Amino acid sequence: MIPFAPVIGKSRRERGFSFLLSALSLAACGPRQAEWTTLRGNAQGSTFTITYHDSLGRDLHAVVDSLFQVIDSSLSLWVEGSTVVRFNATADSFITADRHFQVVAALARQQWLSTDGAFDPTVLPLVRAWGLGRQGQAELDTTAVDSLLRCVGMDRIRIPDSWEGSAGGLMFRKAAPCMEFDPNGIAQGYTVDMLALLLRQRGIERFMVEVGGEVRSSGMNSRDTDWTIQIDKPVAGQDHVQQTVVPLRDRALATSGNYRKFMEVGGRRYGHTIDPRSGRPAMNALLSASVIADDCATADALGTALMVMGPQQAIDWLQVHPEVDAYLVLDNGNGGYHIWSTPGWPEGQEDPPGAVP
Repeated sequence: MIPFAPVIGKSRRERGFSFLLSALSLAACGPRQAEWTTLRGNAQGSTFTITYHDSLGRDLHAVVDSLFQVIDSSLSLWVEGSTVVRFNATADSFITADRHFQVVAALARQQWLSTDGAFDPTVLPLVRAWGLGRQGQAELDTTAVDSLLRCVGMDRIRIPDSWEGSAGGLMFRKAAPCMEFDPNGIAQGYTVDMLALLLRQRGIERFMVEVGGEVRSSGMNSRDTDWTIQIDKPVAGQDHVQQTVVPLRDRALATSGNYRKFMEVGGRRYGHTIDPRSGRPAMNALLSASVIADDCATADALGTALMVMGPQQAIDWLQVHPEVDAYLVLDNGNGGYHIWSTPGWPEGQEDPPGAVP
């Protein structure tokens, strides 16, 4: 097992916040063969599993370790001196040649535009106000929360186009000193994509990469079938009870949920997803949202966005975005839940919906 310091963690995935991401668990891949290798370890405040087929039998622990460290030094809110920490400490303009930061900021803006602001990684000041940040629970001050909305909005960070750069890097500008960028809603998915690229650059085309529950697969597994990924039932606690198992090939999957962790304010329970548009927890009947997309950064960000939108807005959005498949678990108001999924969601082994045990 490779030692990794906890960093980008889905300690914030209630995702931008201690983001809970309903954990996915990897189903068995079949008997090991000499050309199959599995790497496991701790990274980004969670765990990772990478399984790949390599006729050369290469052990990629070292390069995987190096990639995690590079991404952490760029995107982790928990690593002192990381690019994002330095950006957040800047009052107005910030110049960086860090390509990971540049790309993730551009991807985040793209998903902010696509979801009409439901995905917004500038939500960090609100996360702190609601007691979901690194310092833990804080006393809620509604007036303060309202005032912090001026610090939120991807349109308030000027993200340069690549041609505006120079040898010294690209310049990012803030509309207000209080603005901060929280990459946790997309960084783990981006990490999965970078690990997939690392494998492909070495000629490896059959693999499964999972970091903190975010998954991307390519080709078939060791049994020459699709990779199979478990999605959990929406039950409180840390146990992982199967809701469904879905096949996954040449795509990525991420799940977000609000049912494992809550905070209490004034005797009322709130989930850990903040709606950046209102500045308040997204209180709706959507218990979890699983997203399949072509890349994991997109699936990661959209899982968060759908949880913010709530059932009807999420369904409306998905119906005009057929390139994305999703599986929504909704509270039925009677102690149970029901399922809604897009037409392209792959058939899996599914337990019938019903009352949460």
